[in-house]
Amino acid sequence: MAEIKEILGFNIKSLAADPLGAGTANGTWASGGNLNQIKGRPGFASNATSTTHVALVYGGNTPGKTANTEQYDGSSWTELANLNTARNGYGGSGTLTAAGYAGGEIPSNPYNTDAFELWDGSSWSETTEINTARRSIVGFGATNTASLVASGYVSAASKLTEVWNGSSWTEVGDQNAAKYGRGGTGTVTAGILFGGTDPTTNTETWNGTAWTEVSELNTKGEYRAASGTAAEVLAVGGYQATANVELWNGSAWTEINNISTARWEGAGTGSSSLGMISGGNTPPNTAATEEFTAATIADSIKSEGQIYYNSADGTMNISAVVDGTGAWASGANLNSAHSEKPGGAGTQNASLCFGGSSHLQTNEAYNGTAWTEVGDLNTGRHRLAAAKNGTTTATLAIGGEVPPNSDTVNVESWDGSSWSEVNNLNTARRLLGAAGTSTSAIGFAGTTAHPSANGETAIAEEWNGTAWTEVGDLNTARFGLASAGVNAESALAISGNTGSIVAVVEKWDGSSWTEVGDVNTGRDGRAAAGTTTSALGFGGYNPGNTVNTETWDGSSWTEVANLSTATNSASGTGGNNLLALNSGGNADTDGTEEWTVPQPVQNLVMSD
Repeated sequence: MAEIKEILGFNIKSLAADPLGAGTANGTWASGGNLNQIKGRPGFASNATSTTHVALVYGGNTPGKTANTEQYDGSSWTELANLNTARNGYGGSGTLTAAGYAGGEIPSNPYNTDAFELWDGSSWSETTEINTARRSIVGFGATNTASLVASGYVSAASKLTEVWNGSSWTEVGDQNAAKYGRGGTGTVTAGILFGGTDPTTNTETWNGTAWTEVSELNTKGEYRAASGTAAEVLAVGGYQATANVELWNGSAWTEINNISTARWEGAGTGSSSLGMISGGNTPPNTAATEEFTAATIADSIKSEGQIYYNSADGTMNISAVVDGTGAWASGANLNSAHSEKPGGAGTQNASLCFGGSSHLQTNEAYNGTAWTEVGDLNTGRHRLAAAKNGTTTATLAIGGEVPPNSDTVNVESWDGSSWSEVNNLNTARRLLGAAGTSTSAIGFAGTTAHPSANGETAIAEEWNGTAWTEVGDLNTARFGLASAGVNAESALAISGNTGSIVAVVEKWDGSSWTEVGDVNTGRDGRAAAGTTTSALGFGGYNPGNTVNTETWDGSSWTEVANLSTATNSASGTGGNNLLALNSGGNADTDGTEEWTVPQPVQNLVMSD
């Protein structure tokens, strides 16, 4: 009888387990040993370069405050010497043999503590306190002689950051958003904070001097655990008891495989390829540990087209990448009609929509379920632009048309509760494009009284958090364009109107504009979301309102599934071409549609 290799030209391997997907994004979770004591919101430290799952966890809620310390060796936990001050909080830093624990919540009034303790591998000792006592704090650092603490609750949410040099604490640059209950990791020169109270999707990175708001989480959450570094980190769980896990790759968040036990207030330790979550609140508090493992060079790696037999479960399998098909779905209606190009910022499930016709001041916040009216603009306007990569707590409303139908230079900054007028644009205009955040943005093109009959302009201006500066002009002057981009150094100008509708797309790299791949169909009043390498354009006018949607991969545009309702001059928000939000516009003026591309399926069972 012929062997299978003679028939197929290759053998089918028999494997005891499915091969692992390449890369951290395809890592998987498995149960580890339980803590000896249940605990939520503890401090923690780990050896990020270890080749096994190891961790040190201390303090926390049991639900009472505990001084307990435990160490994990890859299979079980061992109790070690207690802290001097029982408390909870995420203010841990360092390694298994050189850890620190700063701040936190103690059992008695005023509840906040400024205590700081050092671990030498066998015992804890009290040392110089942090400058500001607070709870719900975040701490990180490579050693207990170089640590950082940030955010927290003093008498309200805090922006404070302090750095420890081995002998004293120094206050350094504040975060942009005041939060507590955040997740975070890193060193004194490169850190990241995410999530926190509201709850929020806000993310900020630290460069040793200042914090910068960057692309937001896909799912909002408080008390999310962190495993990894500022360059690549896992955000795990979150309030209220979610199993969600997201991976930060240095520029954007991606949802990956969930943990088995939904929880918040867990201890996140280890690297992004060998991470852990221990304890937390399910509720009630738990002792459960889960270990994350991403494929390494020694593992059997899943590859497209691979056929194998899994001897453990008796299935024949083929590995294939099946791309998800994006689609639009209805979201909750806005409370007010927002037509004629309102401003917008945020992500699919954490977004703002503000302004609109006629000279509307109304500002609304979306949490993925419903819209809520929040602080109004000081100056009502429509046909404006926004710092689209901003957040629900920090963005800009830029230019537009104000009463009695005149172009404006006015710019306002949103801090999560109210708008403040900041320095004006140099050139008044409406129907302009913009990209970036409340501290790093660019506004470009639009229509003015000059220089042509239609008033289209190519002028671009950069915002550094304080003032606007004119930079290089676009190659094609236009108005009614769509825009995408993360900051003042990275933006797309998409399609628009020069007196006639054009399909031209230009990319800004911080110094000049370059024409890149045209959209398939030019539109005036199109909305857009994303970055210079991952964007989505939708709706628009040519002629009449359209449902057209196109996706950008950094080099070309592809037509994908249409909007349900034809529209133009809507607000478009979202961090990439996988998740986006269309709000308001000139047809369904209070309608919302959500764009989602499902994650790919990578393992198909052929038989059982």
